[in-house]
Amino acid sequence: MKKIIKLLAVAASAALAFTACEKDGNKDEGLSSYEKEIQAASGKYLDDVVYATYGQLAEAGTVLFDDLTALRDAENLSQADIDKACSDFLAARKLWEQSEAFLFGAATDFGIDPHIDSWPLDRKRLAINLSNKDVVAQLKEEGAGAIDLVGASALGFHGIEFILFRDGANRSAAALQAAEDAAEFQGKNVTGKEELIFAAAVAEDLMIHLYELNVSWNPNAPEAQQAAVEEAELNCTVNGTDKTYGENLLGASEKGSTYATWQEVAKTVLSAGCANIANEVFSSKMGQAYSGEDESYIESPYSKKSFNDFKDNLLSIQNSLYGYREARSAKADSFLTFLKKHHENEAKKLESTLSAALAAIQACIDGKVAFVDNPKSANVKKAIDAISDLNDALEEAAAAIKD
Repeated sequence: MKKIIKLLAVAASAALAFTACEKDGNKDEGLSSYEKEIQAASGKYLDDVVYATYGQLAEAGTVLFDDLTALRDAENLSQADIDKACSDFLAARKLWEQSEAFLFGAATDFGIDPHIDSWPLDRKRLAINLSNKDVVAQLKEEGAGAIDLVGASALGFHGIEFILFRDGANRSAAALQAAEDAAEFQGKNVTGKEELIFAAAVAEDLMIHLYELNVSWNPNAPEAQQAAVEEAELNCTVNGTDKTYGENLLGASEKGSTYATWQEVAKTVLSAGCANIANEVFSSKMGQAYSGEDESYIESPYSKKSFNDFKDNLLSIQNSLYGYREARSAKADSFLTFLKKHHENEAKKLESTLSAALAAIQACIDGKVAFVDNPKSANVKKAIDAISDLNDALEEAAAAIKD
């Protein structure tokens, strides 16, 4: 990995070069108005969606780590402190799910997505590891440095979720001061003390990888996050270059960028980004349990927030299309506005299918029955169909982009 100091120097040089080009009026030379509109939408997308989401997510990861460290070290557990950790977990989880429309890039290239968000949890192996005094001692002493001891299936959000939630409710202080009573832990004498040591170590590992995401995309990520990524010797640049993923995208059509044209950027956002997560939600996240292919393949079963996860995935698509977070309508410089101007039919279908998909997921939430409790409900089937239609509309919009 390139040194962070060098990365910062290159980012500064790139910023100066960008300014000089803007002053000279040469940066956009040769671009059509069509391409310039995509360029403007891409800048809005980066600043107000990707950088904003990953920046907030990295901060949320820090808060969650602090919460779990405090719980691990507390002499007497407070329900208020447990509830705060649960609330902060859900806040970080929401931001992560709202980032999944741009998993292309660092999240995929560096294996961050599967590292921090895989399921189902291997509770049998976790029980064996947490009953091992040597493993627990190393986790307490080394934190994320000993995380490999518990295995990949216990890492990330869902390992922490298992500790903080059960049956859709926050764990109680009494439960975390007693022996773990899940079936796989019977006879293992694992208590909440060992569980919180494990959770704090996983939270540290999660936090560092959330920093990695932010640093990998945003050249202006906080110095403390850049230093943590460097210390952990994690990747943070594109294909061994000195460019962040944001710089690489903003350099589309220029020498050194992996994007040969601005049209390729738009296609990537719509297909490799938005359509990819829509497809995953309807075919895998919902589809595997609904079809019976794998009834254990249920995201967020302990907090019972699966439908919320799916809704946030759809909101990540909406944010990407509209050009900012918490979107209510499309910004002037946004991919949806661009599509409305140049590809009206595809844009209309995209808007209608997105609205229908969000409504279908909201109906699942309003039904008050968790996905884990009834993955084959009629509401689930309606949502699967609606999100499949959205996936098709996204792919059609991507295909409509003129080369």
